[in-house]
Amino acid sequence: MKLSLTELQDIRRTLAARIVFGLSTPGTEIAALPAYLAPPPGGMMGRAVVVDAGGTNLRAAIVELLPGGQSRIVAGPVPAKFPGGPEIAGDAFFDVQAELVERLGAVHGLPVGYCFSYPSETLPSLDARLLRWTKGVQVAGVEGTSVGERLGRALGARRLRPGPVRVLNDTVASLLGGAFAHGGAQPAAFIGLIVGTGTNMATFLPAGRIPKLKTGHFVAPMAVNLENGNFNPPHLQPFDAELDASSENPGAQRFEKAVSGAYLPRLFGRLCPDHAPLTSSADLVRLRDEGTDEARRVAGDLLQRSADLVAAGLAAVTDVLDSPPGVGILAEGSLFWGDPRYAPRVQETLRALVGSQVEPRIARLEHVNLIGSACAALFA
Repeated sequence: MKLSLTELQDIRRTLAARIVFGLSTPGTEIAALPAYLAPPPGGMMGRAVVVDAGGTNLRAAIVELLPGGQSRIVAGPVPAKFPGGPEIAGDAFFDVQAELVERLGAVHGLPVGYCFSYPSETLPSLDARLLRWTKGVQVAGVEGTSVGERLGRALGARRLRPGPVRVLNDTVASLLGGAFAHGGAQPAAFIGLIVGTGTNMATFLPAGRIPKLKTGHFVAPMAVNLENGNFNPPHLQPFDAELDASSENPGAQRFEKAVSGAYLPRLFGRLCPDHAPLTSSADLVRLRDEGTDEARRVAGDLLQRSADLVAAGLAAVTDVLDSPPGVGILAEGSLFWGDPRYAPRVQETLRALVGSQVEPRIARLEHVNLIGSACAALFA
């Protein structure tokens, strides 16, 4: 199960090439979706409503951006269970989120940053069209529709009158939030990373590096949502193929199925069918640290392979960025920070892959998705 450094370098090169192809060609394995958002400018300030919908949780807050890369939560976050499943349809899905905003109090006139964490095509208007559900979530009647417009209608139906709704992915939100907090200081390059229920990366690239862009007016560096969870990497194992074939979306999200918290327990179940089923990556971490014999080894190997694959993915993005000397990695996710060995393993493997050419720095920022979503809401 363990990947050699040579195999990880092969994964790195393959992903880098497919990212470059995705930047020029629509509809490819690596979607590389333009987010139409520039790095937050110095001096960005103001208040915004933020709705964060992704994974298995939902939350809303009012966020204020302050000078010097500072921010504060003015109201919330108020949480709710993510409203997915066969018992709920599209309009009810958005009404649950509008009700959460209503609980924040006065939101009249505040712009809305909608952190929507599923593969979506962002439009130049900063709305987004849902391409497909992932992470085992299904809500009828939402795929193919503009989620920002529908949230806005749901808010209006409750007589809430916020400003425009602007949509971004959670990985782009991490990217923007980290860049805002750094206030334009070093490092010069940033990568947003999510490793939780799912996995994804985002980065800033000059518009000229995105040949498929449909608009020529955007000249600043632009956030790109890579959607690399759909990467089909070399050197996966037969048990990966078996899990994929039995999944809700065979052939898709192969990287995510080898890495993320939604799928690692399923992989463990295939490798250790006689063990009691695991329901989360936290169960896997506990088993690695407290279990016995074969199950403990398998749990540890799955977590280590996940971290090594993430490191190979980060190395691929540094290649696309032309290996800048400093790279800030704004990481978020229950698996990445929930396992105390995970981030150190990613850092160790990443350094082995990139050598002294690049100095990667992995950072954690509380409420980074909410901060980044407020940046998108206030984007002029």
